[in-house]
Amino acid sequence: MAEPTELDAAALELLEALETLHQRRQFLTQLLRQGWLSLSQARYSLGWHRVSALQYGATMAPRVRVLHRQEPGGSPRFEEVPGTEPEAQLGGDGLRQRRGPPEKGGAAPAPARAPPDPLAWFGVLVPPSLRQAQGCFVQGVTVAVELAGLQGAVMAAATRYRALLRRGGGESGDSEGEGDDGEKDGGGDVKGDGGGKSDVTETAGDAATR
Repeated sequence: MAEPTELDAAALELLEALETLHQRRQFLTQLLRQGWLSLSQARYSLGWHRVSALQYGATMAPRVRVLHRQEPGGSPRFEEVPGTEPEAQLGGDGLRQRRGPPEKGGAAPAPARAPPDPLAWFGVLVPPSLRQAQGCFVQGVTVAVELAGLQGAVMAAATRYRALLRRGGGESGDSEGEGDDGEKDGGGDVKGDGGGKSDVTETAGDAATR
């Protein structure tokens, strides 16, 4: 049977992971609520037609990317990287491939240019509420990536706790089965002794009659 301390530690780990997940979800909800509220204030001050999909740029480039990494026998991990990361450095499973040293005589690769600030789509002097909305949504992306990792940690902790619980229950059943067999053997011995005493008594009575 699993030690109580080991099972308790697994249960505590699961509860702590669930509490952290719940707190970060609440924080993400607050960020999104504040972001949409600030966006509504910006539309009110500039006009709804000035803050809409009509002002989007002709070409869009991601400012961040999320890489998924699955470790053997472990929970999935998610990492936020800049959107300017070249595709050649990203593996199929989300692992970055290190670049080798540049060849002699070859030109060094030009650094990737950062995408323009999306706030420029809505004018040069944008209201502070629009900048605040952008900050809330950018931070929300970071928290969402963190939540994805926490969800994997919760699932791993729950799997470990269930495995310990099943192992403890199976070993308890084996111990109870051995106890039942011992009781049956003891009952058979008692019955045998009683039968032997009755035979001796009957034999003594026959001898006295004769």
